[in-house]
Amino acid sequence: METMNDTLAPNVIDNSPNRELISVLKDQIGKSKESKFAIGYFFLSGFSLVREDFPDSYDNLPFLKIVMGNETTYLTKEELVAGYDLRELFKQRMIEDLQKKKLGEGQIEQLRTLKEFVGNNIIDVKLYEGSRLHAKLYLFLTDPDEKYTSPGLGVVGSSNFTSDGLTKNKELNVLLTAREEVIYLNQWFDNLWDEASEFREDLIKVIDYSGVLPESPYPQIGTLVDPQTLFKYLVYQWFEGRVLKLLKRDILMEFQIVGVMNAVNILNFYNGVILADSVGLGKSFMASAVIEEFLNGKHPDWLANNGKEPSVLLILPPSIISQWEELLLNSDYFFKGNKKELRSGYIRTYEVYEDYGEKLLGTIAFLSLGIFQNMKEGEVDRLAEKYDLFILDEAHRFRNKSTRRHKNARKLLKKSDNFPNKFMLLTATPLNNSIDDIFNLIRIFNDDRFTPFTVKGIPIADLMKQYRDLKKELRKRDDDKIRKDTKKVATEIKQKILDEIMVSRVRKYIMEQFKDIKVDGKPLVFKDPKPFSLEYSPFYTRPYGELIDLVTGKIDDILFEYTKLYGSRFVVFEGDDDENGKHYIEIADLFKLLLGKRLESGIYPFETTLRRIYEKEKMFYNIFKIQIDTIFSEDSLRVIIKDAMGKAKIKKELEEVSVEYNVEEQDEETWYDRLVKILLEYSEDLKEEGVEYSQLDEIKLGLNKILQNLESDLRIMDTILEKLDAIKERDNGEYKIYGKIPKEDSIIELPIYRYVSDPKLSALKQIIGDPSQKSDKLENVDSLNRKKIIIFTQYKDTAYYLYHNLQDWASRETGLHTWLKDGKTDLIKIGLVTGDIDTSTKMNYLKRFAPVANSGYAEIERHGELEILISTDALSEGVNLQDADAVVNYDLPWNPMVIVQRVGRVNRIGNETDVYVVNFMPASEIEVIVGILSKLKEKISDITLIVGKETKILSPDEEITVETFGEKIKDYSQLSITELEQYGISEDFEKFLPEGMPQEQVDEYKLSNIIQYELGMTDKDFEDVKDMEDEPYYTFIHSDTGKIISVYEFYRDRYKIMKRVMSTTPVSNEISMETPLVFLDLMKGSARSPEKIESAITGLKTLKNETENIVEDLKEQYQQEQRGFLYQLYNALLVEREKAGEFKDRFTIVMTALQTIPYYEYTREIKPKLTERNLIELNRENVIVKDFAGTVDTLFDFFRAQGLVDIESLRVRVKHPGWWYEV
Repeated sequence: METMNDTLAPNVIDNSPNRELISVLKDQIGKSKESKFAIGYFFLSGFSLVREDFPDSYDNLPFLKIVMGNETTYLTKEELVAGYDLRELFKQRMIEDLQKKKLGEGQIEQLRTLKEFVGNNIIDVKLYEGSRLHAKLYLFLTDPDEKYTSPGLGVVGSSNFTSDGLTKNKELNVLLTAREEVIYLNQWFDNLWDEASEFREDLIKVIDYSGVLPESPYPQIGTLVDPQTLFKYLVYQWFEGRVLKLLKRDILMEFQIVGVMNAVNILNFYNGVILADSVGLGKSFMASAVIEEFLNGKHPDWLANNGKEPSVLLILPPSIISQWEELLLNSDYFFKGNKKELRSGYIRTYEVYEDYGEKLLGTIAFLSLGIFQNMKEGEVDRLAEKYDLFILDEAHRFRNKSTRRHKNARKLLKKSDNFPNKFMLLTATPLNNSIDDIFNLIRIFNDDRFTPFTVKGIPIADLMKQYRDLKKELRKRDDDKIRKDTKKVATEIKQKILDEIMVSRVRKYIMEQFKDIKVDGKPLVFKDPKPFSLEYSPFYTRPYGELIDLVTGKIDDILFEYTKLYGSRFVVFEGDDDENGKHYIEIADLFKLLLGKRLESGIYPFETTLRRIYEKEKMFYNIFKIQIDTIFSEDSLRVIIKDAMGKAKIKKELEEVSVEYNVEEQDEETWYDRLVKILLEYSEDLKEEGVEYSQLDEIKLGLNKILQNLESDLRIMDTILEKLDAIKERDNGEYKIYGKIPKEDSIIELPIYRYVSDPKLSALKQIIGDPSQKSDKLENVDSLNRKKIIIFTQYKDTAYYLYHNLQDWASRETGLHTWLKDGKTDLIKIGLVTGDIDTSTKMNYLKRFAPVANSGYAEIERHGELEILISTDALSEGVNLQDADAVVNYDLPWNPMVIVQRVGRVNRIGNETDVYVVNFMPASEIEVIVGILSKLKEKISDITLIVGKETKILSPDEEITVETFGEKIKDYSQLSITELEQYGISEDFEKFLPEGMPQEQVDEYKLSNIIQYELGMTDKDFEDVKDMEDEPYYTFIHSDTGKIISVYEFYRDRYKIMKRVMSTTPVSNEISMETPLVFLDLMKGSARSPEKIESAITGLKTLKNETENIVEDLKEQYQQEQRGFLYQLYNALLVEREKAGEFKDRFTIVMTALQTIPYYEYTREIKPKLTERNLIELNRENVIVKDFAGTVDTLFDFFRAQGLVDIESLRVRVKHPGWWYEV
């Protein structure tokens, strides 16, 4: 390249070295009496370069006249947009230009000077709005009135009045000094000036509205983009990059997809969610959809190590493990056929692969709740490390924080590096007893300071305590003010806590909010069958009545003495009068109740249960009777008892009881001590006066007392069993046997009999059999003959008894053969499903019973169809039996929700046919239970704790009395499914139920649906917005709404704690809250050039003020009650905060932790750590810090070990992704 000659053509200015235009301007402007610029654009950068060169005084004002106009290229694309307005474009460009520059103090001062110069008319600015203004002119008049020589100097060329245009850009300008040239340029400018319109006031407003000056109240406007780009950017930001969410639209219904989307949002922030939809609304399907998303890589942020495959562990009651396996791994819905089972002991584990079986997606494992609750700490820690997402079904079993199962669940909270695991808790009844039920579920996925709630400013522990205290006061005195305060706090808990972490909907609200849902092209229907209540007492016979009378008179005398050997002797029920209030009931007493319930189910389950107890007691009696004289030490006693317990299957029995009830915690090491204590207490009754006894002698005396009690129990049970034997059918003197109960771990083999008198079975046969033969005693119950029937019972023994007896009966009733006998195989079309039947057999029966719902015609072709299916509640959840016409509840669970669940298997969403529901209503059997309850009431005053609160719900609101118990059972046996659903919701929980789903959630679904299925957008469509800078983006669209719509996100530390879409109109200044569905306006309205920019900024200012109000509310909302030692320690450190110096960051984290942990946590650990190391001194109520650095370091290390250092600041900040003006 040839080097330019600096001496050539000195009047050519091109910004090359020594030819910068700025040098000319600086030289000339100070000499001039008047300056005139015609340019495409100017602003602060150009003015700042020449400000210091302005003359000290001015002969005439304005000293500098500037005309701006449309350049050749800059506005071409804007001109193509409808509504093009040059003045608005200049204002918009100037404001955007100012806001993008990070102005230092000197530049801000220059801007003030510019505003002052314009305001004082030293500088005047006009806008040429005619044709394009291509020319650039800088005219300096040193003597405008000069008559002979040149009056000044002119520069004509390409440079704009900007820093780059004057110094850097490759420009070409020429200096003109000839008199004629300068005079001509002056006339040319004056003509342009006359044609141009005033812009001086606009420029002053631009400086004010830019918000750059510290005293300015106006917000940033950001960067102008087209409406489609803004739409994609806002959608991407709102959904945090997870835009295409509707992955199971072919399987899940709209309300379920909304639930899944909401659950994922909750999981992302709180690390846990409670799925509490009413029974039958598909909680297991929703959880499975989340699992599938996770394994398909849709939530990489849930993994501590992005290279690791996702692992999911489902912790389930053993009875429903096979259902979950079927749903996730064998059904057509999720991972069918793409699995490989691994050997992993008591955890059933599967590797899951993509459709073609090549790529490993992750691991799904299943663990029994009974095993989980008995795991040691190290075992639980290994689960926390291995798995990333935990599913806890029937999560209400975890609502008591004093149980081992709850403690173990909390240990799953984080991995060893404090990375949080995710939790989904499924339960239709999250609150039965008190608000602490839900609080304790929330604890499972929260640390001790409830970090997600803390950063949102929600004092969860304080609110829960307030509610408990108010409820306690309300029980003492029914006061209007207390009632109002209670309602107010309940509303706060609902809005601030439960709406945040719970997905909870009932049929009523789904029908209201999703009334347009279509199922297979037809409207969504929730049929509401009204059940028949079948009283079978008219079929009682005298022998049956005598049996009931005998049981009623004798059952309370049975001591169930062998249960004393459990070690864990009590079942614990928590009352709602006090968080820590516990009520203990002996397992022996509970067994009476369980026997009463078996009797209500039928004669046979009562007999089998009694016989199992009898055999256990007989085994203990025989062992102790023989070996008592061989006991010479406590060690030999321990060996004998352990041997007896093993033979009697005590451990398994206790596990079964503990799954159903909250058995008192008892360590393996101390159960024997408990037993010894009982034996020593017993020995007091047998001691002779004046005789000295060693402890071993006393223990043997106590064992003699147990032998006496066992003998008494056996005599009583013998009497009852003899009565049972008397009413069995015989053939040649032998009992007729129709089958056997699978022995499994039972102590004895149990044949299945038929009784001469079984009124319940007789009534069942009446409604199934020939309608013409149906007894008049059942005229109020429709016949179920030739309908497809599912019969539910709570107990396996009952199910086997019904199956074998109905099989035999149907084979003999020739009138039923055309319905119940298979013409090809001669097999009876009755099936049986219980929890102990393997999955493949169960699925075979399901497909044959409900072939339409389960694609079962191939199985029918091979094995024949089933018309009656007998099942325990192993089938009451997670399966579709929609082909059925009738549901028979052979026994009534005390929890109405179980009935809703059972009927929900048949009465599915969208079912258009009527479903018959028959509830068997006991009479005398209930009186047996009432008698048991009467005795129990002497030991525990609030009988609702047993029959209504802990694991069962009978009547959640009204206090259950022994006298009204039977009536309550009768009442709910007659309710429709919708009524039952409401009946099963406690008054307390009803306060917290949402009135429906938040509109924002529904609209998020609608937006996602439109994006994917109407606009047809894919991931590629969002590629161009993924890496856009964090700043506001904005646009203008044609619309007559006049709305300014803006999106805001609120953060505390790194946590996004809130997001809002708000709108206002400059006319009203009223603020409205919108949902993200309004983003679609950007796709509907046509783009337009910036318009009414000042109105837009005024509206943004109104919205900004509202965000400031929200920030203040968020600050005020978080008022963690702090007191005692931690409060004093915080204040002592605060006084010396100046010492923080180099470790200021640590100090800030420590102070945040002290502010946010509940005052009752950690004092016991922190105080000795600091005092024993002589870091602090305690002086009455005050804390004196002796070693500031040591105290901060010790606290930081302690909080880090507890996983409490992830909040560095409680300050709230606002992010403004974007806005638009509909004008």
